[in-house]
Amino acid sequence: MTVILSALALSAIYGTSAQAQTVSVKNGEGENGFGWMFGQAGTCYAVMPRHVAGIFPRVTISTAAPVQTGTGTVIAPFWEGIDLAIAVVRGIEEDRCTERLDTLNIDSAGRRAAEASLLRLSPSGEEERVPLRIMRRDYLTLEARIEGGREIMQGTSGAFAFVGETPIGMAYASANPGQATFMRSEEILINLRRFLNEQGAAYAAPSAAVTLPPADPSARGGLQLVVANSSTPPINPRFAPENLVGDGVFVYDGVPGARIVFGFATGDVAAVQRLRITAPTTAGYALPRTIIVQYSLDAEGRRFREWTRGQMAPDGLFDTGQMAPRNMRWVALTILDAWSTGPVVIDEVIVD
Repeated sequence: MTVILSALALSAIYGTSAQAQTVSVKNGEGENGFGWMFGQAGTCYAVMPRHVAGIFPRVTISTAAPVQTGTGTVIAPFWEGIDLAIAVVRGIEEDRCTERLDTLNIDSAGRRAAEASLLRLSPSGEEERVPLRIMRRDYLTLEARIEGGREIMQGTSGAFAFVGETPIGMAYASANPGQATFMRSEEILINLRRFLNEQGAAYAAPSAAVTLPPADPSARGGLQLVVANSSTPPINPRFAPENLVGDGVFVYDGVPGARIVFGFATGDVAAVQRLRITAPTTAGYALPRTIIVQYSLDAEGRRFREWTRGQMAPDGLFDTGQMAPRNMRWVALTILDAWSTGPVVIDEVIVD
């Protein structure tokens, strides 16, 4: 069985679909394929075969027309041997990442369908739908043949088969030019749901500690913060919460609900419209996951209101994006849980 990966070669072009969320993928080796993009908890992701992602940690993601291009940070936490990877996508507008993970939960009609369409994108972003005949289904995969005597083109890996607008499987290999093997959407869903929805060691950072280079304070942007207090101590004084507004990282013992309160260096009220939190993915510690952002205007910082909440993506970035400006005297971060077990690391908090 050979992997179907190389340059795109498409012929019949059809109209675009807002629901399909098929994307083109180019990896660091210069090879092309496809993926399927979806959003969850404020983060955009793309799923693709592991061999399409390639050996380098980043891929270029391009949408259907009108084309937008972003960068995907690749993660492959799944069991050894499965040709599956997920990428955290940055640089593509939120309104272009509208599908949801549960779309992969196929209904009985999708499981029984004998006909489907293979959806690919041309280099200019137009969709091509190629008729398929489902030949065989088993527990993990399905086999499909292209109708009309046509051939599976090189570069088709990662393209999904659709019944209507429902993705039923992802192409990842081909036994002969006229047919392809698809990983069933239900199998993809099981793995992605476990990774994205379960707290615990679904994705653990490397266990070996890494020495982090000191940050350049002059490179920091945003309003200058000071740490007012932290509800949990660091695992070592070298990893104090004050590092969040200076050099180094804050590492604490992974207590759920850890809370850090910041004030502004001026001591005054400031208008805040964006907040970002970063965490290193190679430091040997867990990353924060669910984060609540609150603010207070009173002098003592005793009465807080929620501003927003969301998840830090597995690439180590939490970003509220541009929001309506809000006057704040104090900013509080509550970290409800983490992506894996053990001590949790945070690198920097930036407010604009």
